[in-house]
Amino acid sequence: MYLFSGLEEKLNEYLSEEQVNQIRKAYCLAKDSHEGQLRSSGDPYITHPVAVARILAEMRLDVQSIMAALLHDVIEDTDVTREDIAQDFGEQVARLVEGVTKLTQIKFRSRAEAQAENFRKMMMAMTQDIRVILIKLADRLHNMRTLGALRLDKRSRIAKETSEIYSPIANRLGLYDVRAELDELAFNTMHPGRFRVLKEAVIKSRGNRKQLVGEIQSQIENCITNAGLHCKVEGREKLLSSIYRKMRGKRMAFKDIMDVYGFRIIVDTVDGCYRVLGLMHNLYSPVIGRFKDYIAIPKANGYQSLHTSLVGPHGVHVEVQIRTQEMHYMAHSGVAAHWLYKSGVETNQAEIRAREWMRNLIEFQKNAGDSIEFIENVKIDLFPDEVYVFTPHGKIMELPSGATPVDFAFHIHTDIGNSCVAAKVDRQLVPLSTPLSNGQTVEIITASGARPNPSWLSFVVTGKARSNIRHFIKNLKYDEAVNLGKKLVEKALDPMTLNQFSEDTIRLVVRAMKKGSIESVFADVGLGTISPIIMATQLIQASSGSDETHDIRPESVKPLAIKGTEGLILTFSHCCRPIPGDTIVGVINQGNGIAIHRSECKKIVDVRKRPEKCISVEWEDTTEGDFKVGLMVDVFNRRGVLAQLTNMISNQDANIINIEIDERDGSHNVITFLLGVSNRVHLATIIKKIRVMPFTNKITRMPS
Repeated sequence: MYLFSGLEEKLNEYLSEEQVNQIRKAYCLAKDSHEGQLRSSGDPYITHPVAVARILAEMRLDVQSIMAALLHDVIEDTDVTREDIAQDFGEQVARLVEGVTKLTQIKFRSRAEAQAENFRKMMMAMTQDIRVILIKLADRLHNMRTLGALRLDKRSRIAKETSEIYSPIANRLGLYDVRAELDELAFNTMHPGRFRVLKEAVIKSRGNRKQLVGEIQSQIENCITNAGLHCKVEGREKLLSSIYRKMRGKRMAFKDIMDVYGFRIIVDTVDGCYRVLGLMHNLYSPVIGRFKDYIAIPKANGYQSLHTSLVGPHGVHVEVQIRTQEMHYMAHSGVAAHWLYKSGVETNQAEIRAREWMRNLIEFQKNAGDSIEFIENVKIDLFPDEVYVFTPHGKIMELPSGATPVDFAFHIHTDIGNSCVAAKVDRQLVPLSTPLSNGQTVEIITASGARPNPSWLSFVVTGKARSNIRHFIKNLKYDEAVNLGKKLVEKALDPMTLNQFSEDTIRLVVRAMKKGSIESVFADVGLGTISPIIMATQLIQASSGSDETHDIRPESVKPLAIKGTEGLILTFSHCCRPIPGDTIVGVINQGNGIAIHRSECKKIVDVRKRPEKCISVEWEDTTEGDFKVGLMVDVFNRRGVLAQLTNMISNQDANIINIEIDERDGSHNVITFLLGVSNRVHLATIIKKIRVMPFTNKITRMPS
């Protein structure tokens, strides 16, 4: 029991004797279960769960968390089952252990997929009980402290994962001390040489700074005490990982970073914080634009403090943080302060923000297609340099730096994001891709029937916006695939129709194709995974009740009529840019629907030799919208040529999407237009108008 004695001493500080006895029982089970198992360092395996429990005991977590920490590897590594834990220690402990346990028994296609699925399960368990992630962070912290016994490649991989995932999660939950140690250990593992050089430089500079730090600290303390306020002033030591990030990210020299002196002032009340701020601005000159009020507007993780930068004695820069003792606890302990400093208040800012974030995680999980997409969305949300904007009613909204009106719309509500069509920032209409700045008022304009645009994915920065847009597009694509697939099967059956087949026949075909419903079969047909001719043949065979082959030849199938508004499942090829009036052919792209080409397109010469890859298509009489087409105009070099051309095209109700000018020689230029036209007749009219202009040498449709 010698391993337990150190932990027991810490537990006795805040738990009852009965609770400590329960934990001792969990320790005994863990010790017996891991008997004979060794860590990579050669130490008995039980040293690891005890160390994890000790970290949580220092946070003063509850009895269930400590027991779960001691047992967190027994399900995975020993014969003990979840049911055994539930029976001996209760359902709550069993659920916590299960949330922390890895998914080693499941086989995945790749290591990345396995890691992503482990992470997804852990995050989902966290949404049920936040203690799961606290145990996992303590587990990771002890593993990082003992990395030395592992192979170099494994150390690097674990350190990178810690830096990218676990440290940001600790930061998101307000666990400053855990995050700081994880950052330092990861930096030391990934860049040991740089860590050593920086450490030596910091130690060397510390001696030169000691006298000045003492002078500044003394001046601050005297100023506040003379004003009749009680305070505690302490110098802030810079983390090596933080120094390194600043040197790389801001391209600053080590000397410039170390010339900034940091102090933390802890006072009794919120009112005292603002009074001390005024005293500091009287003592030293404030640096314009370097004041942040995180008390009025807390950070995403619930962090509260006043930050200001000053020009101190001898012209040195002084960074000051001002906060109350409670804010100081919260800053270092985050959600763990719920257990550490419980004093009548059952929740704190960090916990409120954490629960809001966890609600977003549930939405990410619901919308994500797979675990890798889920982890992408979570990682986006873990790096929130904040920007604060207002709703038209004056409510403050906190978003990550770089957020756009679309991110703002989804942050308010998914339905507002889905129906967003425009935005006003400070009462001025702006593009939806405009990055928002602090203090702006944002108004979202919605329209019934509007839907997310796939192009939004190129500029949104929040996980919530990204996951909702992707989810909408997936559903939209599926619905469009079902409709297109149904059309294709109808065409293949002509002159028969789907209505002629009984429900039993359709069920038989669906079962033969190993699908759950006829809609999923149609979706596969629309996406090009199943040939419509094969589907039609199966239906005919099933209805006749014989195995006789009914040959439906591709050339006998009536062309599919399209009008250009079929959506994501039907695309118009950029290589030949077909427009209504052109003779066209459809090429089946497995999993992506149908690509429409002009019949003479050189890119599909080989594909057309394979009838199963092509589908006969034709334009409907009621085509809608603008279709992109390229025009290359060779013109003599005269003043005002471009203005005359664009004016004429505009007068013909054509949309100019893009213009490129190629200066061939001094006498003539080639101007390439990308236009939006309604059909071939519309294009012919424009070509005719351009051809008769006096400066036109040659005009060609592209690609020719």
